[in-house]
Amino acid sequence: MNPAVKAAVKAPERGRRVRGPLAGLLVSTALSVTGNAVVAVAVPWVVLARTGSATAAGVAGAAAILPVALAALFGGALIDRLGRRFCAVGADVLSALAVAAMPLLDAAFGLEYWLILVLVALGAVFDGPGAAAREALRPDVAKAGAQPLPRVNAWGEAAESVGNMVGPGIGGLLLVALNGFGALWVTVVMFVLSAVITACTVPAHLSPLPVREPYLRSVKEGLVFLLKDPGLRAVALTATVIVAFIAPFGSVVLNAHLQEVGEPGQYGLILAVLAVGGLAGAIGYGLVGHRFTERPVLVGTVTLTAIGLAGFAFLPTVPVMLALAFVAGVVSGPVNPVVAVIMQERTPERLRGRVIGSYTSVAVAAGPLGLLALGPVVDAGGAAAGFAVIAAGCLLAAVYAACSRGLRRHPSVAPDQAKG
Repeated sequence: MNPAVKAAVKAPERGRRVRGPLAGLLVSTALSVTGNAVVAVAVPWVVLARTGSATAAGVAGAAAILPVALAALFGGALIDRLGRRFCAVGADVLSALAVAAMPLLDAAFGLEYWLILVLVALGAVFDGPGAAAREALRPDVAKAGAQPLPRVNAWGEAAESVGNMVGPGIGGLLLVALNGFGALWVTVVMFVLSAVITACTVPAHLSPLPVREPYLRSVKEGLVFLLKDPGLRAVALTATVIVAFIAPFGSVVLNAHLQEVGEPGQYGLILAVLAVGGLAGAIGYGLVGHRFTERPVLVGTVTLTAIGLAGFAFLPTVPVMLALAFVAGVVSGPVNPVVAVIMQERTPERLRGRVIGSYTSVAVAAGPLGLLALGPVVDAGGAAAGFAVIAAGCLLAAVYAACSRGLRRHPSVAPDQAKG
């Protein structure tokens, strides 16, 4: 077992287990992610209903994703400068204000398309730093609750999975019940509740006091540390390859196949089953993950994910695809928690926010690249070729992780590093 994990298990804060911060962080995570998922469904729906243009709706959806990469990079330094708890609460408050502006301005003046894009992008700017701040808080609440760090990361990823699963469904129901931008008021409430719960359950003293440093130097320091540390660089590259190849799985390849075979109605069901499997895998890792070393788990789960996704290349029937989706979800569920553990254990505490922000930025930026690259592959070779490329990409990531010297030497942060 890793030294950091042992410390989390054996060193409860002030001699007792403190479960409130952990529970609060998990609930606030689920609420915030659910709110973002509702916005991601509601805004393109409203745009399509008003303009009749699928392209306009797609651009509105992209506006909710693309700003996250830059925001995570520059927002990570703010986490270390202003404090993890402060940034987690502040990001939710600012997201609530940005989302509330849409129904308010629409009711008062009627929102033009360009202004919708601006407000969506503004709300997305706060998502990256907020997510990074909550992830940076996980080691703090793990120590306070005397919980193994792998377990807390698994539960955190499970909370995000819950939000991503229920958010689209809630968004669809709200659009029917409240019509248009009125559905976003429920999202505003979710963001506010998330901010209040974090502020009330996660004490400020769990994290060290933020350090005032030149802002741009802090941004550079986080990115440079990520790229120079062999273990962090290796896990970041592994995750980037995975994201690049997995991102087009649903929206490009699976969607194209189901449209072609006349089964578009099964699209949401297959993705939901994949998400349920991922949730089960993350929870399972949370129960037993602290007993294993991270690198073999990462290599093994990514390899099994590649095998599961390769089954889609045979273009089986929908029931078989549902089974493959569940299996692929279960075996891929531990990937994000494992990556989070490696990132947190290798990063000095004072750099945690900016390094996690840099990692998030690099990984998220790979998604649009994969989406752009897989479209021509599907057009030229069909969905089977697209699924095969995705599986091959995941296998490539697994091989790299297995061969990487940085991951083979994966230790916790050395004492001299920890001193900053």
